[in-house]
Amino acid sequence: MSDGLQKIQLGFVGLSEEGWSADALAPPLFAPPLSSKYTLVAVSTTNSQSAQASAAKYSQIRNLSEHTKNLVVKPYHGSAEHIALDMDVGMVAVAIKPIYQKDAAMEVIKAGKDLFIEWPVGKNLDETKQIFDAARDKGIKTIVGCQMRFAGFALKVKSMMSTGEIGKIHSSNFVSFLRFSVTISFNRGWGATVLDLYKHRTSAKNSATLLDSAGGHVFDLLLHILGPITSLSAVVVNHIPTVTVIDSITGMPTGETVVQEGPTQICVTGILQTSTTNVNHGGVQTIQTPFIVHLQSGVKEADFTWVISGENGTVRVQADAKLGFFDPCPPMYWNGNKVEGLPKVEQRITSAWEAFADGKIGTYANVGDALRTKSVLDAVMRSAEEGKRIDLL
Repeated sequence: MSDGLQKIQLGFVGLSEEGWSADALAPPLFAPPLSSKYTLVAVSTTNSQSAQASAAKYSQIRNLSEHTKNLVVKPYHGSAEHIALDMDVGMVAVAIKPIYQKDAAMEVIKAGKDLFIEWPVGKNLDETKQIFDAARDKGIKTIVGCQMRFAGFALKVKSMMSTGEIGKIHSSNFVSFLRFSVTISFNRGWGATVLDLYKHRTSAKNSATLLDSAGGHVFDLLLHILGPITSLSAVVVNHIPTVTVIDSITGMPTGETVVQEGPTQICVTGILQTSTTNVNHGGVQTIQTPFIVHLQSGVKEADFTWVISGENGTVRVQADAKLGFFDPCPPMYWNGNKVEGLPKVEQRITSAWEAFADGKIGTYANVGDALRTKSVLDAVMRSAEEGKRIDLL
């Protein structure tokens, strides 16, 4: 935290009683170590009724967390301007659909408050750049919800590169298959079925396609660990143009079908500019590293495998076959031997919040990093549409 003593007074746009924020982003804030670094003081939702219900829920949770009885989480609804201008709010989290993110983020920045914003930071590259420019000009500190950086395997690989243990990186091969399932937990989009709650992900204009969402997290991780991409070539294909909508309560088809506009197959090859520590000669060496990323959805079997080949050996990350990309703690192997000591429970979101509070700049993603990643995603689509290599550096 900025002064090492005072908690960050957090307002939260998009924190309702249920949903991604309620399930994943908010709960760690009320338990150690984050409960000593943050305190939730206000929420903002789309309407008065949901705002009141959310405020009541989190007032109770806040009082239990802070061992008091009379703390109140204030309810706001409508424009993010209201919560951003609250004098008790020092930082605002924005976790809403991409098409609404820019307007909310701009209100936060205009009010001079620090900003957490969920990926993808606006509905397109232009909106991400507008948010970046505004935050930079205002001197706002930002953090983006790209928490894969804090997975145990990611932290370990980053450390091994900084110490030179892996040596010169020869190549990177990243494969992620998101499987089709009739169960509700795997029906969040991009396959042959989608829950009614998530059918917005089938429309390209909502910036929640496989490339926008999963692709963004993958490329943020790749760029963070292995460095910027100098050039890439891509092929994208949509093998599931029509999707059956599933009722989120009954788990049965609603009878509705929707058009899936985003690709279900994404294949990218290119060159990374990778820097590693040279233990033999000292200093840092930068080399050109070939990479492959293959993302696909709607398949019968999940997979998440990342192989990094270096001059001193091979790193392999291999997820649980049932979870694939959604495995929060996949095992990692170094030259065939399992790496011990990695976290066995989910800790990525907690670690990201904590890194921001502790001022560990460079470990968590900010809006500048999001702009870099969005530029890569834009290059992927341009390469696929134009059938040519795109140079980024």
